[in-house]
Amino acid sequence: MDIEHLGSGNRICTVVFVDLVRYSEESVSRQVEMKTRFGALLASALEHTPVADRLVLDTGDGAALCFLGDPEDALFVANSLRTGVLELSDAHGLQLRLGINLGPVRVVKDINGHTNVLGDGINVAQRVMGFASPNQILVSRSYYEVVSRLSPDYDQLFHYRGLHRDKHVRDHEVYEVQLSMPSTLDSSREPSDAPATALEPGSETPRFEAGLLERLSAALALEIGPVAKLIVRRAAERATNLKSLGEALAENVPEPARPAFLARVAEVAGVTRTPAPLPRVAPGEAPAQTTAGTANEITPALLARVEQVLALQIGPVGRVLVRQAAKTATSARELFERLAAHIDDEPSRKAFIAEVERPDRGAPPG
Repeated sequence: MDIEHLGSGNRICTVVFVDLVRYSEESVSRQVEMKTRFGALLASALEHTPVADRLVLDTGDGAALCFLGDPEDALFVANSLRTGVLELSDAHGLQLRLGINLGPVRVVKDINGHTNVLGDGINVAQRVMGFASPNQILVSRSYYEVVSRLSPDYDQLFHYRGLHRDKHVRDHEVYEVQLSMPSTLDSSREPSDAPATALEPGSETPRFEAGLLERLSAALALEIGPVAKLIVRRAAERATNLKSLGEALAENVPEPARPAFLARVAEVAGVTRTPAPLPRVAPGEAPAQTTAGTANEITPALLARVEQVLALQIGPVGRVLVRQAAKTATSARELFERLAAHIDDEPSRKAFIAEVERPDRGAPPG
């Protein structure tokens, strides 16, 4: 890889230190196989990161990836590597440990004239990686402090894992990254004939309305959890129209569920929305309750029930979230999906949706 363009000198960068688990214990032929597989995963993970913003160092039993641009790039590349290993059916036991740190480094030339990176930024990344279990991503306190403040939603991606001491008797506060999505978004798609909400180049107006992105985030969150907002935001920055946006988001959804998700994208975008037919009711018969959705379905009784159900999942803050979401939700379904986005794991999100959509949902739970 050509890295001469980076020059030399001091800088602050994000470092992802990657270790191939038990690499040194393997035979030479097996080491070659592991490095080949890892190299292919790494090339794919780095595909959408500008060459000018990164530097890759081979550490023998892994790699050190230095990102001089957006610190989010490190998070997406690290998760792409882990996801690639987990999804590689013929990985034959290939496992990675990953550590991320944000700190000072110095780009220098080694005795062979090759570009190298020195400094606390890369050293701490290696220490943090050393605390990780196989296929686990840990980050330092400095990286967490920066990235968690880029967006309120990012804080949900990190889970504190305590204070760890390295062999040099230095303490490190570490956080685990818990993502479940592929971390690259294909920005090379051909635009469709229908421009949807795309704008002319150079326009300062957002390409997609904030309300649409919020609804898409809620729909995607049902599949992959709170990280959906991060995915939608990055996809919206690259997509040229609604079709390419929906396709980019669908890549993060398990394949069997993609058609239903794309249909949901069309629905929340108002592309294929049609009014549901009214049920036929016999004279003197009460109409059946439904879970379909307009704003007038969001009654005080419903909100009270949803508050109670959500509070069981995420605690007292659930009541606040319900009141906030109810101010802008256009239907009960949209309300449920927005709130489900605050629940971390998929089984709990689905259980929440099932509970609040019950026909007797206006009554207190239990």
